[in-house]
Parts: sequence; structure tokens; C-alpha cells
Amino acid sequence: MKKLFIIIIASIFFCGCKENDLVEFSADDSYISFALPDLSNRPKERFLDSVYYSFATDTAIGRQEKTIAIPIAIGGVAKHEARNYSYEINPNSDYDSALIEISEPTIAADRYIDTLYIKIKRGKQLAAKEMFVILNLKDNENFRVGHQYNSEMKIVFSDIMIQPTWWNAWSRVMGPFYKEVMQKWMQIYYLGADMSPHLTTNEPGPIYYWNNMPSSANPGWYPITFMYIQVLKNYFQEHVVYPDADTSKERILLP
Repeated sequence: MKKLFIIIIASIFFCGCKENDLVEFSADDSYISFALPDLSNRPKERFLDSVYYSFATDTAIGRQEKTIAIPIAIGGVAKHEARNYSYEINPNSDYDSALIEISEPTIAADRYIDTLYIKIKRGKQLAAKEMFVILNLKDNENFRVGHQYNSEMKIVFSDIMIQPTWWNAWSRVMGPFYKEVMQKWMQIYYLGADMSPHLTTNEPGPIYYWNNMPSSANPGWYPITFMYIQVLKNYFQEHVVYPDADTSKERILLP
């Protein structure tokens, strides 16, 4: 009976493999994949398939170019010579080609991982429109496409400042939303400026920063946050700043 059971299982496995048409792996082949790591606490996938960037939310105010670095990983054996890989730009992409420069798609000698660089220029049209380019890896004489989930990368870019979801909860101390206030707040309340532990879980800091604000504007609960808000308020008292540099409007002042 035991031998019969093993034979039946082996037969089922063989039939299943044939039915699903499994891809065979060859040690002689090299495979290529995007390998941008997902650094969130509980990632659904090991690697990301998209990246978002806005000049408006860059703490380096006035930056005119930004280079996005996308790691490229190979599966198989590294070679002693540099090898090019191939990609194509998906026709569904929506972008101005004059704003994009992409580096040579090359895996250096003796490397299992290299980098593809996408340089983005700060065109005026980005202030009104979000653009994106989608890259799809392709087979060539050097590499086959690896895992399908990691064969496509979407790069979204703009110069648009979107009001964050937490702003309404803090509007009584931050005032109306202005991109100039948000940009300065990003510089002042960066990750690591506030080492307070999480209020409810007591998880050690840094927890709170401009992109992860406390849930309520309570100075008794979040005194460090309010200390930095005072710094923000002082800045706009000491510096005359107009919305969108339009002097016909009232200068920006916090409540």
C-alpha cells in the first residue's frame, strides 16, 4: 500500500506539471528583474513595481533635476564581462520625452545587481500635470525576463503639491494649506527631528514627522510637534512669503 501511495502521488505531480506547463530553469541562462525594495513594515511583495516623485515635495526646494535609481538584479551566474539588457517603453506611458533621460541598461562585470538611472527634468508642464513612464523588461541575447511581477516599473513624476490627508486635523494651528508652508514644514519636521515614542503603543521614536503626523492637534499629547510648529510660525513671521510668489495676495502667516 505504501508503494502504491507513492506511485499515485508521483503520477499526480507529473500530470500537474504537464497541465500547468511549468517554466524550466536552466543554469546556463541569466534572468533580469527590477529590484526596488519595498521598505514598508509589512510589504505585500518584496519589490515595488512603481515609484512616485514630486519636485513640489522635495525638501531641496528649487531642485531642477532629480535622478531616480532603480536596482536591477540578475538571476543565474555573473559573467566576467559587462552585459546589456533590454527594455521597452510601454505605449500606455504619458510623458514628455524631453524631460526624461535613461542611463545605459548594463549589468557590469561580476555583478549580480546594478542600477538603472532615470533623470527627470523639472519642466513647467509638471506643475499642472502628473506624468508617468512605464518600462518593461525584454528578453535579449544576454538575459531572459525573470519574475513577471518584477518585469515592469512605473515611474510617476510631477511638480504638484497635494494637500495631505492630515492637514484638516491640524488646520487650526497650521492655517490654510499653502505649498510654501508644506515645503518649509518638510524641512523642519523631518524624520528624526522628533524622537517621541508612539502615544498609544509606546513604540520608540522616531515615529512622527511631516509624512506621519500625530492623529490630533493636542499640545498636551504632542509637545515636541508643537515646538516645531512654533519654529514654523516664527519663520513666516520673520520672512515675507506670498502664495505662489504673488504679491497681490496676502502674505502667509500661521494662526
